[in-house]
Amino acid sequence: MNNQLFKNTSTRMLSLNLGTSSIGLAILGNEPSWFSNHFTKTPEHRFSDPLLKNLETLRSIKKLKAGWNGPETGPFTDDLIQKVFTILHSLPFQPEVFPTGRNSIQLEFEQGDDYLEFEIFENKIFSLIQFGGKDEEREVSEEEVFKLTESFHATTEHF
Repeated sequence: MNNQLFKNTSTRMLSLNLGTSSIGLAILGNEPSWFSNHFTKTPEHRFSDPLLKNLETLRSIKKLKAGWNGPETGPFTDDLIQKVFTILHSLPFQPEVFPTGRNSIQLEFEQGDDYLEFEIFENKIFSLIQFGGKDEEREVSEEEVFKLTESFHATTEHF
């Protein structure tokens, strides 16, 4: 397995090996983290830090083999995993993270009837925005992911 070491593009960014070593041991030292249900909203055990939970989910997505969700689904590329890692690390709030059958990774925020989703591909990002009177789907930049996430949480915190 390829031990991808993420590039440190910021003085605040974690440098994390998502290869064969345990993510719990890599981040928490000798205290392993157990997480047995990565792709549902009701995991048996959540990490105390939502970013750590999402990094464990990303590690699981990286391990998926070709055909994991039908013949058209391939393994996720290191470039896509790196892109999602960078986005997750920069977000002020952590989403739910899921692999999709379209060879993309989905980030979801949900508060009551309000919903914000990003579908991240290696070369583009699509958003589904259903909050603050908006109901639209469009392509966005990585910078817009951060801005829309802040806007979503600013709008939904008042409810």
